[in-house]
Amino acid sequence: MNLNYLETFITVANQKSFSRAAKVLNLTQPAVSKHIALLESFYGTRLVNRTSRRVNLTDAGNILYGYANEVINTLARAAEEIGSLADTVRGRLVVGASTIPGHYVLPAVMGEYRKRYPEVTISLEISNTGTVVNRLLGEVIHIGVIGAPVADERVACDPFAVDELVLIVPQNHPFAAMEYVTGPQLLDQKVVWREAESGTRRTVEQLLAAAGIPPERFVTTGEFGSTESVIAAVEAGLGISFVSRWAAEKAQHGGRLAIVPIKDTPLKRNLYAVYLKDHFLLPPVRAFLNLLKECSL
Repeated sequence: MNLNYLETFITVANQKSFSRAAKVLNLTQPAVSKHIALLESFYGTRLVNRTSRRVNLTDAGNILYGYANEVINTLARAAEEIGSLADTVRGRLVVGASTIPGHYVLPAVMGEYRKRYPEVTISLEISNTGTVVNRLLGEVIHIGVIGAPVADERVACDPFAVDELVLIVPQNHPFAAMEYVTGPQLLDQKVVWREAESGTRRTVEQLLAAAGIPPERFVTTGEFGSTESVIAAVEAGLGISFVSRWAAEKAQHGGRLAIVPIKDTPLKRNLYAVYLKDHFLLPPVRAFLNLLKECSL
């Protein structure tokens, strides 16, 4: 079995086209067709159905697709671990981050990392906490940086920074002129939230409930997929919200909204570096963890 055939098969499945797969692989289309034909001969069954518009996998093709990805990914990890035996930190590092650390914390950290370890190719994916954890469990990323702990025995959570969550209101809201607000004053207010999978939202709801401010007493007027969209919604008058101080102060300096303290209700959380417990930590990952602890905020 030639592993190149499996790589060709995976690319055809992903691209759903022989011609596009040929371009990605820098092969001729007849070469791609030959690789698929040899695989089908090896397994004694058809793996793809070809129509005038696209290529679809057969049932057998879907089975092979899963195993082929496992084989290729396993060999890639083996190459990374063997390469990690060298003294120099080199290789590839894929970091997944939720919105707040991804936008406001990691850019400076990654800049310093790049200076120290120029032989590492580092990339950053930003999404919500739930997606980051799923991609970590799927071994798509090497490490995640999120704003809520993970209740999964397979995942290690190392706190490395403290983030303060603050109440933000539109400039023309009655709260904007107050020195502070109390918990009872927040009840029945219109609120815009991050989406349910957001670590920020889960943490805020937990902290407010612990302070005797039940989140269900708010009137939800919208849910948004990013902190910036939440801030824009608050600025537009859709309601109040709770976001990281890092994000809020940037908007406040632009005159877009007001930050109002909540009396006797500090809203603070840890930021966490998350990684798989039972996996060998490659040198690029270990170096990144060490740098996060060194840059603790």
